[in-house]
Amino acid sequence: MIIDELLQPIVDALARTELGAPKTQAVIDRHIEALEAMLGLGLTYKQIAAGLNDRGARGRTGAEFTEQSLYNLISRARGRKDRPPVAATRRPSVRPADFGRPSPPSGAQNSPISPELDRFRQRIDQARTQAAMDEFLFRRGKSR
Repeated sequence: MIIDELLQPIVDALARTELGAPKTQAVIDRHIEALEAMLGLGLTYKQIAAGLNDRGARGRTGAEFTEQSLYNLISRARGRKDRPPVAATRRPSVRPADFGRPSPPSGAQNSPISPELDRFRQRIDQARTQAAMDEFLFRRGKSR
């Protein structure tokens, strides 16, 4: 039967291995097309959940699927389907030395910096360092 063919890869993917139980949401994300095909054939969430349970599929914690749990898993998978991968949206990390100093505009990195502006930035950095040291010393003296 077509439903057996669509459910069997999901049941196999949810099976425990020597490494443990797979993450249920990750399995549903990989098999969202098969689940949407079953829903397109007119099956309900309750019927699909019963089919998974009858074949021995369980979630990560060992719980049986309910229509609500399956609905939640599928709706999350649908939301992730069109989203770009996390690695593509991650911003580059900021080095600790860059904290406190605003990043220059994108075109300004290649432009030369005037000596006056460079000296001004150095004095600002020195003042910040001195203020941080004063704060550290002030707090340290109060706590004794």
